[in-house]
Amino acid sequence: MTRNIILLIILLGFISCNSNNTLDNPTVAKVDDSYLYLNKIRELIPNNSSKEDSIIIAQNYIHQWIKKQLLVSRAELNLTNEDQDVEEMVEDYRSSLIIHKYQQHLIEQKLDTIVSHAEIDKYYRDYPGNFLLNRNIVKAVYIKIPKPVPQAKKIKQIYKLKKNEDWDKLEDYCFQNATKFDNFSEQWIYSQNLLSQTPIKVKNEEIFLRRNKYFEAEDSTFHYLINIQDYKLKKEIAPLSFVDQDIRKIIINKRKIQFIKNMEESIFRDAESKNKFKIY
Repeated sequence: MTRNIILLIILLGFISCNSNNTLDNPTVAKVDDSYLYLNKIRELIPNNSSKEDSIIIAQNYIHQWIKKQLLVSRAELNLTNEDQDVEEMVEDYRSSLIIHKYQQHLIEQKLDTIVSHAEIDKYYRDYPGNFLLNRNIVKAVYIKIPKPVPQAKKIKQIYKLKKNEDWDKLEDYCFQNATKFDNFSEQWIYSQNLLSQTPIKVKNEEIFLRRNKYFEAEDSTFHYLINIQDYKLKKEIAPLSFVDQDIRKIIINKRKIQFIKNMEESIFRDAESKNKFKIY
């Protein structure tokens, strides 16, 4: 990099901190007939950047700009005229981008994104085969306690939650003694995510879930207790509460597709009524 460019970059470090500066726009770099000007680099510098940061940003951009221009020049030299004709591709991309932005603008303004429980329930009942589980899921309570386990006999009784008052006792105990206490009794989770937090190695998860409602495990430092309150197995239909948010997204996406289709048809019919196009 020449001394003049370095001076300009250093100057840029001070300019970036002074928004009232009205200096000219000198050339920073040149490749063949392409020029890079200081104003372009100025735009990249965040407000209040230090001189050092400004120099790094400017140097990186200049290097990348030069590499890009050299690559374009080499490509133009080696590609046929037919291969270089990308104007149609550029125009297609520009049109697609503008249309997409316009569609998103209308969707954000006008699309109804409120999905009722009745709509979710109906979709779930109409398409149950779309919601087969690909993994086992459980509702469970997970407890991890450091050894030696305080009041071991007590916790081994109350974690089974056979009486309503056991919940309060369990919460009090875990608040005082447990390293981790996760209550997933009202929430479905993947069973593997739960089992992976224990030292147990389960070869057949389905058999394990069928045979174990309560189980304990330990390693050298912790004791683990799990109460499996409910489970659903792979290939069964997922509970509605497990997939309701997925269904909501599906319904909204279907609305988007229909909204865009209706919008395109409306624009076409409006233009047709006003003779804005002609088909020969």
